[in-house]
Amino acid sequence: MCGIAAHFGFQGPAEPLDLRLIDHRGPDASGEWISTDSLCWLGSTRLAILDLSPTGAQPMVDPVTGNVIVSNGEIYNHRELRAELGDLDWRGTSDTETILLGYRIWGRDLLPRLRGMFAFAIYDRARRQLFVARDRFGIKPLYYVADEHGVRLGSEIKLLRRPDSQTTPNSIAAYLQWGASPEAKLIYSEIKTLPAGHALTIKGEGECESWRYWPSAERFVAAPESAPQKVRTLLENAVEEHLLSDVPVASFLSGGIDSSIVTALAAQRLGSQLQTFTIGFDLPGFDESAIAQQVAELYGTTHQCLRLSEPEIVQLVKEAVGHLDLPSVDAINTYIVSRAVAGKGIKVALAGLGGDELFGGYPSFRDVPRLKWMGKLPRAWRRLVGGERLADLPEKAGTIELAHWRRRFCTDEMLTAAGLPNETRKWEAPLELADDFARISWAELTGYMREMLLRDSDQMSMAVSLELRVPFLDHRLVEYSLGLPAVEKLRWGRAKGLLIEAARDLLPPAVYERPKAGFALPMTEWMEGPLRSFVAEGLDGVMQLKLVPNEFVSRLRSQFQGRQLHWTRLWSLVVLGHYLRRNESLGQLDEDPTLHSFA
Repeated sequence: MCGIAAHFGFQGPAEPLDLRLIDHRGPDASGEWISTDSLCWLGSTRLAILDLSPTGAQPMVDPVTGNVIVSNGEIYNHRELRAELGDLDWRGTSDTETILLGYRIWGRDLLPRLRGMFAFAIYDRARRQLFVARDRFGIKPLYYVADEHGVRLGSEIKLLRRPDSQTTPNSIAAYLQWGASPEAKLIYSEIKTLPAGHALTIKGEGECESWRYWPSAERFVAAPESAPQKVRTLLENAVEEHLLSDVPVASFLSGGIDSSIVTALAAQRLGSQLQTFTIGFDLPGFDESAIAQQVAELYGTTHQCLRLSEPEIVQLVKEAVGHLDLPSVDAINTYIVSRAVAGKGIKVALAGLGGDELFGGYPSFRDVPRLKWMGKLPRAWRRLVGGERLADLPEKAGTIELAHWRRRFCTDEMLTAAGLPNETRKWEAPLELADDFARISWAELTGYMREMLLRDSDQMSMAVSLELRVPFLDHRLVEYSLGLPAVEKLRWGRAKGLLIEAARDLLPPAVYERPKAGFALPMTEWMEGPLRSFVAEGLDGVMQLKLVPNEFVSRLRSQFQGRQLHWTRLWSLVVLGHYLRRNESLGQLDEDPTLHSFA
C-alpha cells in the first residue's frame, strides 16, 4: 500500500510533485525516479505490507525492459500469477514486482488477471509512454490533470491542486447534491478521476487513450442452484485471499452482519492471531460492543474494545474534517475507527463494506419500486404526499436513475435558493442487468459506495497509515451476485436473507435477528453543543467565500435548529467551509456570467 505520483511531460522536463503531502499514505519509505530524457517523473511513499525488504521499494525498475512502476494497493492473487509467469528472474516477493513483470509478458492483457485493489502507473521505456490503471470498483483512488505541459497524476487531490485551482458553481452544486464530490465533477474543475475499471495510455506527443476493461461481459450470468453454498464458497475464498500480508492483519468488528461474517471467516484461518477491534462509546444507546464481544469470544480472536469518551469523539470529528482530501459528510465514523486501530500499531484491517450493496441491505431495495410507481402520479399529487422531495421525482425514470436520485441530499428548491445550477446526471450501466434488484445493486455500488463510502474509507484510513481491505468486493463475488436472479435473493423472506443463509452457521443469532443498525453518532445534539463553534466557523467560511447567499445559510441553520432539516444537510456546508478555508484561496469561484453573482 502506497501513495503514488507521476508527471509525464509532453514538451519540457517533468516536474517532481511534493511527496511530503502524502507521506501519511506511506510513512515507511519514499522514492523518486526520472527518465533519462527528463520527460517522466515517478514518485512513491510506501506503507510496507508485502516484501518488507528493499526489494519491495518503489519506484521499481524492470531490469530487462527498463520499465518502471509505482503502485498503490494489493494484488491478492499475485502468487498465483507468479506461478503462471514462471521463472522471470524474480528479485523479491512483492505484488508490485508481479504487476511490473506481468506487464512485460502480457501488456494490457494483465488487467483482467488482477484480483485486488490497485492504482498504478508504468512507464513503458520502449514505447516512451505511461500506462495507468485503476481497479474494477475504484477502491484505490487515482486523480490526474492534463494540460499543455503534460499529465500529472496522484493518489490524492492535494498533490495536484495549485494556488489558482478553482471551484465552480457546478462543482459546489454537485457536492451539495450528493454529500460528496462526485467523480464526474470534482470540487476543482481541472482535476479529473480515472474511472474505476478503466486504463489510460499517455504518449509523449500528448496523445491520451482511455478504455474500460471491466465489466468485460455484456451481462453477468450466475447459476441459481445452491446459491447459499456458492456465496459461502466465494466469501471464503475472498477472505482467505485478503489475508495476504507480511504484517499482522486485523478486522473491524462492529457486531453487524457483514463485519461479523468477515471476522468469522478470517478467524477460521488465523484463530487467535487475528486481532479484532470494536469501538465502545460511553454514550447511552450508541454502544454495540457487547454483540461484537460475543463474536470475538466464539472465534477466540485477540479482541480489544477501544472505549472512547464523548470529548474524545468530538475531537476526532474535528480531526476527520481536517484530513479530508475531498469534502464529504460521511467520513467521520471511518476516521474514528481507523485512528483508534492504527494507534494500536495495526497496518492492515478488514472491513465489511459491500454486503449491503450486493445482498439488499439498504432501504433503496424496498423504496425504488415504490418510487417507480409514484413517478407516474402528477407532480402536484407527489408534492401533497411527500413534499418538495417527492415533487422532484424524475418522471418515467428507470431503476438505476431512481436509485441514484434517492441518494440526493438537496431538493431542486434548495439548489434554486442557493443560486446554484441543477444539473441532471446521466446514470446507466455498461452491461445488461437481469432485473431491478441487480440494477439497484449496480446503482449503489457505482454511486453511494464508490463516490462516498470507498473514497472516505481510503482517505480516512490512509490518513493514519492504515490499509483497509474489503473482501465483499472481490469481483467474482460481485459478478455472481449481480448475475443471480432476484428471486434467489428475496426467497429468504428478509433483507440480506441470502447472505444470512450462506453464513448462518458462522453467526450468533443476536447478530442477524436484530434490526439493522449503523454506526451512528448524536451529531444533532453535538452540533448544538460541543461542536457549536466548529459549526459556526464552517458556515462563516461558506459565507466569506460567497459560495451561496448568506440568507440560504441562515435558512438552513434555522431549519436545523427547528428540527426541520436532517443534520447532514447543514453539516455538508460546515465541511465545505472548513475544507475550502483550509485551502486558502482555493475556494474562489470561476466567473460565470450566466449564474447569480453572490457578491
